[in-house]
Amino acid sequence: MYLKPDCIEEYKKRHDELWPEIKQLLADEGVHDYSFFFDKKTNALFAVQKTEGDGNSQDLGSNPINQRW
Repeated sequence: MYLKPDCIEEYKKRHDELWPEIKQLLADEGVHDYSFFFDKKTNALFAVQKTEGDGNSQDLGSNPINQRW
């Protein structure tokens, strides 16, 4: 995915302040390592996650806590 140039700082702020509830949801889905990488030259952003079991971060979409995030 790509970040709009004027949204980079807001994106960083939100992810630096990750809610404990989101961390717990990820853990409950089996995600134990979730890293984001950002290429400043292209504004490209991608994520890598390590999981155990069948769950992943994409399974959180309809969760009310995730929607508030």
